[in-house]
Amino acid sequence: MVPNDDELLSRLAHHPDLMEELYVRWGPRWAQLIRATGVPAHDVADVVQHILLDVWRGASRFDPRRGSASGWLWQVARRKAMDYWRQRRPATISWEEFDSPVVDDDGEEDHDWLQDALGQLSDRERRVLQLAYYYGFTQKEIAALWGVPVGTVKSLASRAIHKLRRQTTRVGPGGVS
Repeated sequence: MVPNDDELLSRLAHHPDLMEELYVRWGPRWAQLIRATGVPAHDVADVVQHILLDVWRGASRFDPRRGSASGWLWQVARRKAMDYWRQRRPATISWEEFDSPVVDDDGEEDHDWLQDALGQLSDRERRVLQLAYYYGFTQKEIAALWGVPVGTVKSLASRAIHKLRRQTTRVGPGGVS
């Protein structure tokens, strides 16, 4: 019997043979996330290997009472993507970078709804939310990357969140509210 993600994490520390199952199940998803952050193709496999090692080392710390296994696994992957960019990123990143959102939800209906909602934002608003929420950059880091004042980033994020909030009160996953 193939274990679910919670069982996989709880058994991983004592059964390293489950690493292959973890890689088969999560490797392609992590690679997609890593590619979406702009990591060059020749580095994607290395970042995925670092994610695997971090998951293996930290699996015993996973607590299902604090959240889902998939959420924990995505957080490890996001952290490794940020680590990659913190070590290698240029002093600035153009507004055009990071233009494709990553959604880790398996539900197509929710995915489509989120894509539509994000599509209603301006490019700058969408990108600031992507960097902050999908990739974990702070507003200060985004400001430094883009070479703009922190206040500009805060305004963009605030405006984007207000727009999304207005949209979600009118239309939510699955149709009209």
